[in-house]
Amino acid sequence: MTLSAGSAWLGGLALLAGVGIGWAVRAFLARRSAASVRALEDELKRRDEELKDAQRLLAETSLTDALTGVHNRRFVDAAIGTLLAPARRQSRGGDPPPEHVALMLAEVDDFDRIDAGGREVGDALLRDTARALLPVVRGGTVVARWTEIAFLVIARIRFAGEARSLAMRLRASVAENVRTPPGAGGRPVSLSLGFSIEPLSRAHPHLASFRDHLGLVDAALRRAQAQGGNRAVGWRVNEDALELAIAARGEAGVAALLRTNPDGAEAEGLLSQTVERRDPG
Repeated sequence: MTLSAGSAWLGGLALLAGVGIGWAVRAFLARRSAASVRALEDELKRRDEELKDAQRLLAETSLTDALTGVHNRRFVDAAIGTLLAPARRQSRGGDPPPEHVALMLAEVDDFDRIDAGGREVGDALLRDTARALLPVVRGGTVVARWTEIAFLVIARIRFAGEARSLAMRLRASVAENVRTPPGAGGRPVSLSLGFSIEPLSRAHPHLASFRDHLGLVDAALRRAQAQGGNRAVGWRVNEDALELAIAARGEAGVAALLRTNPDGAEAEGLLSQTVERRDPG
């Protein structure tokens, strides 16, 4: 072999070695790059799951009352259209009839007097009341803290008369399971409720908005308390009288009367009171 041939052979060998090393380096870097990409993807996936968990927790927290653990007003405002839809939908041929939805407001009787024993006393009473209400209701029923001391119950029911029996069961559960703290005597407490059935009128399902209808329910609650508490007062609508009133003054005029003057609507025969006050024990 001549010197030039040997040099060429060595050069070729070096070139092949260089190419092999280059491919090896590239393969090594590619493996490292792929591993890094996978690690980065895994990290991003983990961070994404953490973010979703945080978002779920934030959403749940923002829709739940921190003191009692039941829903809060924000949840009701967001979901009320869906909650009332089964009762407000129009019935067409072949469709099942619209359902009934009971609206209830409940307050512990003499809460202000009990709460005067201290903020902790009132808070404990609200927590215990919420715990007593929840086991009574079935799935699909919403229990929410509506005001500082009032609980809102939105329940799908099979027939209008079921609202009274639900009110009695709610009162019974509170009477059996809630006591004032020992420092306040450790006595059983009682519950007053106002209730009505959604829609207020079957013939005019949009006569009263949710807020207006809830105003009627609140008026019924105040009447229950004025009558001595430990009872439920509800409203029934006289559809025949309602039709005559709407013909005379229009739907908007009747809606305004119901919204601003329930007592006047009752005096005109548009509403009648129903009372549930049997001893829940």
